[in-house]
Amino acid sequence: MTHFICRILSIAVFAIFAVVASHSAHAVTYDFNFTFINKDIHGGGTVTGLVRGLTEGRSSATSVEVLTNSDNFGINSYSLPFISNWDVENGEITFVDFVSRSDNVTDLVGGCCILHFFFFPDGGDAEGILRDPSVFSGSTSGDFGLKFTPVPLTPVPIPASGLLLMAAIAGVAGHRRWKQA
Repeated sequence: MTHFICRILSIAVFAIFAVVASHSAHAVTYDFNFTFINKDIHGGGTVTGLVRGLTEGRSSATSVEVLTNSDNFGINSYSLPFISNWDVENGEITFVDFVSRSDNVTDLVGGCCILHFFFFPDGGDAEGILRDPSVFSGSTSGDFGLKFTPVPLTPVPIPASGLLLMAAIAGVAGHRRWKQA
């Protein structure tokens, strides 16, 4: 009987390690809010939005959305990029080269636009441009105040199954001691 309980406990310990290892193998994903002044285009409105799904090192965003624009155009998702290079180090964006047309190309108000980020803090460039190609065809460059701020990570709760497994192991050990007494 002792051999049987030892075998059950060793299987339970192995299961716990497997669960912990599988959870730690997933890469942390980061989301960032962004803001910039749409300088020299449509009156220079302020644009804000959200970048989702970046990981440490070089990666592509899973989605980029313009949430507000004080000039009221281009509010849409930009998830089919021509260029999507994002570098994240220690949870901070260190480089971006991103160009995408809005997802909804049939909507004249929301689907008009091209979103471009070029962010290289060491070189002094922080450009964000949201433009309607039918209205603006030139190019601009310089520091447009593009800023990225991390969205706080949400803590992940311990799964209830893990707590139940630990309670079962404690119950088996307690039952064994009670039976010996």
